[in-house]
Amino acid sequence: MSKTQEILQDDRATQRQERRVLVLATSLGFFLFLAVYLCVPGVGPIIRIFSNPSGSMLPSLPVGNYLVVSRASYGYSRYSFDSFELPIAGRWPALMPERGDIVVFRLPRDRNTHYVKRIVGLPGDRIQMLQGRLSINGALVPIEPAPTPASMSGEKRTAPTYVEKPPGGASYHIMKGEGVNGPSDNTQEFVVPPGHLFALGDNRDNSTDSRHQSSAYGVGFVPVELVIGRVVLTF
Repeated sequence: MSKTQEILQDDRATQRQERRVLVLATSLGFFLFLAVYLCVPGVGPIIRIFSNPSGSMLPSLPVGNYLVVSRASYGYSRYSFDSFELPIAGRWPALMPERGDIVVFRLPRDRNTHYVKRIVGLPGDRIQMLQGRLSINGALVPIEPAPTPASMSGEKRTAPTYVEKPPGGASYHIMKGEGVNGPSDNTQEFVVPPGHLFALGDNRDNSTDSRHQSSAYGVGFVPVELVIGRVVLTF
C-alpha cells in the first residue's frame, strides 16, 4: 500500500469516527433537550414537578418529597401552564378526576399558589364529616385500621392511621391525630357544584382543604379548570 493510500485510509477512518461522535453528541443533546422540555417547571407540556412543603398529605406524601404531576391526566385548561394561558374554556379533552386521585391545583382564591390534595367529591356529590368520618351522598365511607401507625411530621409520636375506601374502588391511608375531636371533624353537608371538586388532605386534622370555605384562608370547592394534573410519582 502506498503512502498516499495510507493517508486516505486514515482520513476516512478519522471522518467515520468524527461522524460517530457527532451522531452520539446530537442524540444525547436531543434527549437532554427533550427531558428538560418535558420536565422543567412551567414549560413542559406533559410533566410538571412540584415539591411538597407541608404535612397535610401525611402519611401518603412525606414532607419534602418531590411530586411528578401529569398535566395530561385530565386534559388541559387555560390554567395548565405557569407562564401563559391557553385560549380555551373548560378542559380539553373534558376529563374528570376520580375519587381517590391525588391532584395539584391552583388555589381558587390565589391562582399563583398550588395545593396538593386528594379528591373525594365529584360534581353533585353531597360531602360531610361526621365525628371524623367522611360521608359521601349520605353513606359513611368504610375505613379500617392500618397495620402500623404513621409518624407525625417532625415529631417522634405517631398517629392512628386508617385505610379509607370511597366508592369507585380507590383505597388509601389517612391520619387522625386528634381522634374524633379535630377542628373539622363535624361539618355541614356540602353539595359540590357543577364543574367543581371537593378535596381533602390525608392528614385530616392538619389540613386546610375544601372543608374550609372562607374566602380569606380556606380552599372551598375546586374548579375543575384549576386542576394542573394528577400526581403519578413521588421521590
